[in-house]
Amino acid sequence: MSRPVRKSQAIAPFGPGAMVDFPGPVSLIHAGLDAWPFDENNPDHREFIIDDEKRLARRLGVDFFVQPPDFRRPNRHGGQQRNINLKLPFLRFPLWHVCPRCGRMHLGRYHDKDAPICEGPISTGSDAGKMHPKRKTFQVRFVAACAKGHIQDFPWVEWIFNGNSMDWKPDGIDRWLRMTSSGSASLAGVSVQAEEKDKDGKVQVVRFGANQLAKRSLAGAFVHNDPQAGEEWSKALSEINVSCSGINPVLAVGTDLRPAAGCGHPLHVVLKSATNLYFPSVVSSIYIPDIDDKSLTQEVLDLLDDRDVKNRLRESALDSDNGLVSHRAAVNALAKYYPESIVEPATLAKAANRHLLHGILLDNRTTRAFLDQCIKSASDRQLSLDAVAAAVKSLNWNADPTFILDALRSHFSGNGVEVRAANPDDEEVGYRQQEFSVFSRDLQVGYPKTDLDIRGTDITKYDTFVQSAFSRVALLNKLRETRAFEGFSRIYSTGLTPDEKRALFMAGHKKWLPAIVVRGEGIFVQFSESRLQQWLERHGMELDGRLSLMRKNMDTLAERRHREQRLITPRFVLLHTFAHLLINQLVQDCGYGSASLRERIYSAEGENPMAGILIYTAAGDSEGTMGGLVRMGQPDRLGSVIQRAMEKSRWCSSDPVCIESRGQGSDSCNLAACHSCALLPETSCEEQNRLLDRGVVLGTIENPAIGFFSGFGQW
Repeated sequence: MSRPVRKSQAIAPFGPGAMVDFPGPVSLIHAGLDAWPFDENNPDHREFIIDDEKRLARRLGVDFFVQPPDFRRPNRHGGQQRNINLKLPFLRFPLWHVCPRCGRMHLGRYHDKDAPICEGPISTGSDAGKMHPKRKTFQVRFVAACAKGHIQDFPWVEWIFNGNSMDWKPDGIDRWLRMTSSGSASLAGVSVQAEEKDKDGKVQVVRFGANQLAKRSLAGAFVHNDPQAGEEWSKALSEINVSCSGINPVLAVGTDLRPAAGCGHPLHVVLKSATNLYFPSVVSSIYIPDIDDKSLTQEVLDLLDDRDVKNRLRESALDSDNGLVSHRAAVNALAKYYPESIVEPATLAKAANRHLLHGILLDNRTTRAFLDQCIKSASDRQLSLDAVAAAVKSLNWNADPTFILDALRSHFSGNGVEVRAANPDDEEVGYRQQEFSVFSRDLQVGYPKTDLDIRGTDITKYDTFVQSAFSRVALLNKLRETRAFEGFSRIYSTGLTPDEKRALFMAGHKKWLPAIVVRGEGIFVQFSESRLQQWLERHGMELDGRLSLMRKNMDTLAERRHREQRLITPRFVLLHTFAHLLINQLVQDCGYGSASLRERIYSAEGENPMAGILIYTAAGDSEGTMGGLVRMGQPDRLGSVIQRAMEKSRWCSSDPVCIESRGQGSDSCNLAACHSCALLPETSCEEQNRLLDRGVVLGTIENPAIGFFSGFGQW
């Protein structure tokens, strides 16, 4: 069957493992990467590869990423075509279907394009026992999943037989299940019964045990409150000794070809459209070029940053006798990819030998891990010539290690040894430190500008308000964001290791993960660290007291959802809330769709503090890529935009209820923030519209001076 999905949706929210309700209606589950229409050895599939986001690839432990293939129909006029009729793999799930006319249940198969057809017999009324006209069945609404990521059909037979099915199995001919509804809005009105034909061919409900009917309602099958455990989960299946068997339709585990190995964890009964059935893990990265050389022209820099040119030149170095990029290789690369370029081949070859060769070692996971280990074990934490020579030899490469030693040392001194943090939050902070350090300086000279063009403006050209609150404003005329799918979990958003997540949607190890690339523009605003410290010293205790309820609610949420507790600081709440208020104002001033702008928060304390926000357009389409957002960041506009945002947010239309709130929004994790003042579409917010408070930004009625921008009017 053919069902359309946007390329960005194939990463989230409809990534591998997700259940999607399509028109029809039909519910499908996104199959794993083994079934994706991608073959890394097929040269036609190379157009889907993203192999120049090395920073993110090293973080996730892969070699490259693959974009979901766009669907292409055959050209009626003929001609040479590539990658036509490529479709993402989706399977029918759940497999149990029910007839809307008689309630009889039918078992489908994963690869069925059409739902089973039912003809009866009817069980009740004047037509009881008669067959009805053919009717298309529909999938049931209920499934069962465990916290380890497995998912299966609801165990109907075990449920109605109270855990003792006596090997009774429906065959669809003489035995079947039937679902009936009394019309009640509760689950008690939904019943399932086992039926079979007797010797005379009449239909009757199966009896078992002490003459007990094999019929049971769904009352009690779902949520059970356990105050002692401090969580909500269903014990109904555990009480009849039914636990997870390890079935995973994403990888066809639980079929004859791939039997389930068992799991044993408790099963949670949920609706197939429940939000806790699928939590995708998507890691986002802003592309940062790794070339810095002010002696090169912009044309040469952009050529060195081009993926095809870079790979071609590196391959030529691996194949050359001396391990260097030759003049001939540069001529061929220019002729193939940029025949109109005015760059001299000799200049390109020389620049490539200076800036690209060390990447051959860094892009190979084995040699990269070896070099990391050498640095960690060295007493001076420096990369030795012997280590580089060994890495070069392992690739059968003839390069002189002394030629690339300085470049490698410079790389590691700037980026550090790649070590996966035990706490994902710490890893994310360290990852964003690299972006923050780049955004905090100009990349106008010496950097490629194909995918990242940062133009800093002298802060003294802005009005006094901007100068007093911020230390830097940078305009990103171009930026590129890569969003990579890392895995998924069910029931709880955390609790699985990266390896456990990947085992749910790929069999064995793969060198790639799904990802999409989106391009846009943005405004980066860096807060004045000295002003922040003054504000925290003056109102730190008051701010901690105000945010204590938010922290308590977040800790309760983390405990309930099996997450790690996190530190909520006034700095982060200030940056996050300010970003929301600014986005809301930009939407009104520029006419952007509210979901087309996104935030990226840079917040950290300690030795390397961060205090900045990036507002950018990366919606996967053309909106916001024509310079409109960057124009609003110019000195003649940004100050007035921020001032209007602050003035408008000083009083919410829901005040005083909003400003006096002690907890509102999702899980009561906001204070003074509601849909009338500070909330955004959830696709635009990194925190699902949590951790917001206008009081930290503009002050409160009781304490007008507590806000960072409290100079805007009085209560």
